[in-house]
This record gives sequence, structure tokens and C-alpha cells, in this order.
Amino acid sequence: MFLLKEAVTKVTNCPCITATDNIEHIRNEDGSIPLHDFAALRGRCLALRDVLLPVDIWPRFEKWHVAGDDVAGHCSIALLAFRRGILSSITAPLHRYLMSESGILPLVTKQYLRDLRERWMFDPDAIERNRLSRIFRGRLIELQFAAWLEARSHTIVGLEATRKGPDIETQSANGVPQAFELKFIGMVDEDFDGIVRAMAGLRAGGAVSVYQPINYLPFRAYEAAKQLASIRGEKNVVIVIDEIAWTSRFDMQVRKRWVDWNSPHFIEPDDAFNSFLANQRGGAPTESDLYDAISSVDKITIFRQDYAFQFKPELSVDIG
Repeated sequence: MFLLKEAVTKVTNCPCITATDNIEHIRNEDGSIPLHDFAALRGRCLALRDVLLPVDIWPRFEKWHVAGDDVAGHCSIALLAFRRGILSSITAPLHRYLMSESGILPLVTKQYLRDLRERWMFDPDAIERNRLSRIFRGRLIELQFAAWLEARSHTIVGLEATRKGPDIETQSANGVPQAFELKFIGMVDEDFDGIVRAMAGLRAGGAVSVYQPINYLPFRAYEAAKQLASIRGEKNVVIVIDEIAWTSRFDMQVRKRWVDWNSPHFIEPDDAFNSFLANQRGGAPTESDLYDAISSVDKITIFRQDYAFQFKPELSVDIG
């Protein structure tokens, strides 16, 4: 079981919990984002100071945000949450599951901590920054979803943050052991490249296949199901889709239930999608592979995560 008592006490006292003013409209005279208040809060918040933005990252973080990003308009996720008055949606799960009053719990793995350092914006290439930010958000979402489950009467008994295994293990209110494997889908690089080109005044846009985004869903579910193969108890695949990706790529297809989750297959895969599959570790899964893996889990749930980092259930399917 997790040592939650100290962390719960700490999270109620940390100033990050009461940083709820929306100051997104406030800018310096030159248009840059003011950092003074965020820097002061970082000095008093262990989740910011020890996990997200430790001393080896902070000077470069300050310099990068003072200069700003004219290419893609990128901004730190933690800083953006602070400016929107919703910082606790990021920091509270870190306090709860990874920290005590004195700092990071010793059972948290070094790799997990490295993944939670917010330094994705330092890459010089805008498209690569988009990819790295998806990886960073994927780690945050694991902890945010653990908090979401706990608020619904689950007891957290295991996290990937502290051991090898599924992303989250719980005991439900009725005593059933459950395992959750999460997959996050953020803005795809093609859409992001269109935004970057438009910001530069270049021609952007083009035809988008309605099938290829939806083919990505059973593939990600397949990946998650394989990771749950050796787990006992109820197996849950959770796919979380970013608000922008949901609106631009997945809304219609998910709502109209284009995927037959009890007989999964790819719909008219194009050359780009086939190439994507071929480059995956282990090669492209066959329809038999998809079926065998996905039919081994108990439930697949798709959530949209909105701009306030809240989980919005969009689809829940019992398998079998």
C-alpha cells in the first residue's frame, strides 16, 4: 500500500493548491509571460521545485520563457496551468502519490522522475517539442487518473511510478482487484505542423483521412492489452485523448462507434499507417493479434481530457 497519509496532509497545505486566480491575460509590456509569481510559488512548492522544475532545469526554463516561442507558441504545461488557475490539477497528484512533507518518497523510480522533468520545450525543433510534450503529459495523466479513480472509491495499491507493472493497480469499493493501462493521444504531428506553418504565414491544411485516426485507437488498445497480459484481476485499457486531438480527429468516429471492439480490425489502412505499423517494435499486428490481445481485457474506456485537465468519459465498452 502507498504511504499516502503524509502526502495528503502536505497537499492541503501547499500554496499550489490555492493558486486559483486566472491570470492568463496578464503579460509584460513586451508581450512575454511574467514569471515572478510562478517563480515565487515554485520556491514554496515541493512538487514544482523537486519534481517538475528542479534546480538543474529552472535557469534554462526561465531563460526560454523570457525569450518566448515565436515559432509554435509553446509554453510550459505547469506554467500554463498556473496562469489558468488550475495548477493543483497537475501538482496535487504528485504530492499525493510521490511525495512526503520532506520531499520525494524513496520508492519513486529514477526513470519516472526523469520523465516528469518538464524540459520538453528545450528541443530546438517545434515538431519534436510537440512529440516530447505528449510523452510528458502521458506521465502526468497516469497520476491524474489515479486521483480520478481514488475519488471514485478505488484504493490505489500500485503505480508504475514505484515498481514494474501496470500503470495503476487498485482495489475497487467492492473489493475487486483491478489493473489499468493508460495510453495518451495528443495532437498529431501533422496537425501541429499545420499550426506552425499557419503561424509563419505559409500555406497549411490538406485532406485528412477519417479512417486513419480511428485505426490508431485499436492499435493503442492492443499495446495496452499486451502490457496487461500477465496481470491478475480485472483488466482495464484506458485511452485518454487531448481536447484538440479529440475535436480534430476522433470525435465523430468514437461517438458513432466506428470501432467494433469485440471484432477489432483496421479500416482501409493507407500507406502511411501501414508504414507506421511496420516500424513498431515487433512489426505490424495482424487482425488475429488485435483480437487475441483486446479480447483478453475486461473493459476499454475512452476519455477526453479537457483544457482544465478534467477527464470526460466518451465511451466505455465491456469486452467479451
